[in-house]
Amino acid sequence: MIFYLAAALFLANFALGVLVQLRIVDTKPFRWLHHALFFAVFVSAGLAIAVGLWRGAAYAWVLLPVLALYAVLPRIRAGTAGHAALAGAALIFYATAFVTVL
Repeated sequence: MIFYLAAALFLANFALGVLVQLRIVDTKPFRWLHHALFFAVFVSAGLAIAVGLWRGAAYAWVLLPVLALYAVLPRIRAGTAGHAALAGAALIFYATAFVTVL
């Protein structure tokens, strides 16, 4: 269950980031929202990985690299190709982990 929560939070934050980049949504009045969601994504991913490793779930090993991506992501300026590449890589890890859950 925690994996699904972590994936849902990631997808919400990813979608928000894409919408901001496409200028469909303007988060300037509430810029903190993306940062708060990112914090929730980071924490939920860590919890999902810890629970998954404790239970011996394969998804945990697949999802483990996202913690490294999340550690680097705030250091890469938003709106750049590097920021998008790291977020896209995280999306691939979540999708792969989701397949292992099925």
